[in-house]
Amino acid sequence: MSMKELYRSEGEIRYLAQRAKEQKELEEQIAISNSMLVGNIREYKGVQYQMDQYGSFACINQPPLSGLGGTFTTAQTLHTIIDRLQEAASND
Repeated sequence: MSMKELYRSEGEIRYLAQRAKEQKELEEQIAISNSMLVGNIREYKGVQYQMDQYGSFACINQPPLSGLGGTFTTAQTLHTIIDRLQEAASND
């Protein structure tokens, strides 16, 4: 513990704790806002996807085990993966 922390009053300790809590809540709100999907919903071969605020693409309305979880850097990459998944499914 530093000398500065040793001589803090109860009011200052409560104030700093409140500020830390508010800062954490603000950071969580920003993270949620940044992960939201934006723009128009697009569709390729029955798979709907949308861009996030970082410019990546995420599939929506897909079952968890579809192989299309996560984000994709470009729509072209996503289309290629969809094509490969459909080819693999048709070969089974």
